[in-house]
Amino acid sequence: MKSSLHVLGVVAILAGAQAAHSAAPPPNLHDLMKDVVAVQTQVIWDVGNQAQDDHGNPDATKLKADDWSRIVSAGDKVRQAAQTLAETDHVAVAAPGAKLGDQGNPGALGVKEMQAAIDADPAGFRALAQALDVSMGQVVAAAKAKDAASLFDVSGGLDQVCENCHMQFWYPEQKTGR
Repeated sequence: MKSSLHVLGVVAILAGAQAAHSAAPPPNLHDLMKDVVAVQTQVIWDVGNQAQDDHGNPDATKLKADDWSRIVSAGDKVRQAAQTLAETDHVAVAAPGAKLGDQGNPGALGVKEMQAAIDADPAGFRALAQALDVSMGQVVAAAKAKDAASLFDVSGGLDQVCENCHMQFWYPEQKTGR
C-alpha cells in the first residue's frame, strides 16, 4: 500500500511538472492583430472591393474562383485568431518591451494601459473577439456562396466590429472625448 501511494505521488508530481512545462504562453494580441487580423482583413477588403460594377454595385462576375478562395482563406485565418482570443483566459497585449504602432499618440493607450483595460474587462474583450469571429463567419459564408451582395454588406460592417474593440481597448479616450 505504501509503495502504491509513493508511485501515485511520483506520477502526480511528474504529471504536474509536464503540465506546467507544456503550458502555452497567453496569446499575443499585438502579434495576432499585426500579423494576422490586419493583413487578412485587408485581403478581404481589397479582393472584395473588386466585386463591384462601374456604379459601385455588388457584381459576383468580377471575381474569379481564386478570388473567392482567397477571401475564404483570409476569413478563416482571422476567425482562428478571433477564436483564440475569445477562448483564452488571459491575453498578453504584447511581448515584453514591445511598443504599439501609435503608442504615445494622443488618446492611444500604451501596452501597460491596454493590458490593464483588458484585464479589467476580460469578458468584454472576449465578447468583442467573438463578434469578430461571427463577422468573419459571415464573410466566409458569403464568399463560399459567391454572393457579392452579402459579401459587400458583411465586409462593410466589419470595420465597425473592429472599431468597437479599438474604441474600448486601444483608444478609449477618443470615445469619451477626453
